[in-house]
Amino acid sequence: MQDFYEVLGIDKSASQTQIKAAYKRMAMRYHPDHNPGDKHAEEVFKLINEAYHTLSNAEKKLRYDSRFYWVKEEYDDAYWQEVKRRRYQQWKQSQENRYRIDKNYFKIQGLAFLVFLIIAGFCFGIIHTAHYYVERKYREKWNTNSQLLKQVNGLFGADRFDDAFSMISVLEEKDPLEYRFGFARDSLVTALRQRADVEFKQHDFSAAVTHYMVLKKHEHPVRFETLENISLCQYYLGNYKESLQALKHLHLQQPENINLIYQIGQINLQKLDNPEEAAYYFTLGKKEFKEKLSRIYGEAFEVVIDPADIPDVYYSIFHARAVTNLRLKNYKEAVTDCNWAIFLRPFEGEPYLMRADARIRLKTYREVCDDLTHALQLGMVQAGPMKQKYCRK
Repeated sequence: MQDFYEVLGIDKSASQTQIKAAYKRMAMRYHPDHNPGDKHAEEVFKLINEAYHTLSNAEKKLRYDSRFYWVKEEYDDAYWQEVKRRRYQQWKQSQENRYRIDKNYFKIQGLAFLVFLIIAGFCFGIIHTAHYYVERKYREKWNTNSQLLKQVNGLFGADRFDDAFSMISVLEEKDPLEYRFGFARDSLVTALRQRADVEFKQHDFSAAVTHYMVLKKHEHPVRFETLENISLCQYYLGNYKESLQALKHLHLQQPENINLIYQIGQINLQKLDNPEEAAYYFTLGKKEFKEKLSRIYGEAFEVVIDPADIPDVYYSIFHARAVTNLRLKNYKEAVTDCNWAIFLRPFEGEPYLMRADARIRLKTYREVCDDLTHALQLGMVQAGPMKQKYCRK
């Protein structure tokens, strides 16, 4: 940074009079009016102005000197007298500019307070008016929505359930912030579910399934109990395909539910005469049985487990799979299924009888008599004629 004393061409001990004179001299030389188009002269003039405004002010000059030069004791008394004089002048001027508490002062303060009251009153009026219109609009909207909710309840009370749900859905889309619409929808779902449950308990399956089907469309997500009750209603009404459809929907939600797998297979086998699809689901049940026990006990689980601890549904799966394979003439698979059924419930006679039947059809007669003997001992009277025919003892 260039030295301000050098810019003005003066000594560091120059008085204020000398600084001012040097400034005038340099300014006349480099003023833009005297040097049109001269960029260098313009820059020098700016620097001259900055140097003068710094050195002509006692405080700025002192800070400047203390920053770039050692402050020496050679400053004479005249310099410090000038600094004190300037400070006094600044203090005096600040005292003169202070407010005087007189009539004019109170007049100004009163006028300011009056202006404040006018502005505050105007703002209050605007806020009050806006609040009034907002409140009125809110009340109008509340009353309108209340009337719409009455219409929804009227449709529901007239058993027009789909219309009621459709109307409430439209209202929710139009005004998602109206909490009463969502509450009303949940209330309709609850009321319809309670009504269907009562009809189901009273064995009014036709009415119950009608209401459960409506409920299925408007529950999000559909509850397991709703689909289960639809399946049971359809089953009791003899609508086995519809019952099966509901069970398959449940199976998609709970693919590892062994009871669902068994029910789907049984309806296919016993009610719809579809042993191929029944075999598919019973095979899923067999796979689930082996995977589950392998995860718990290891691959050789049959050596470790106590068959009595295994739920009955697994025995039912192997029993039903054996019946299905006999119908499909998969006799080897039927023997395997009977082996598992006998392992799980050795005191049930029918698996022995079915295994004997499968072995006869495979013409492997060696163990047929033992199976028929066990079946007969466990109360399967059908085994008697077969034993007379195939056993010579």
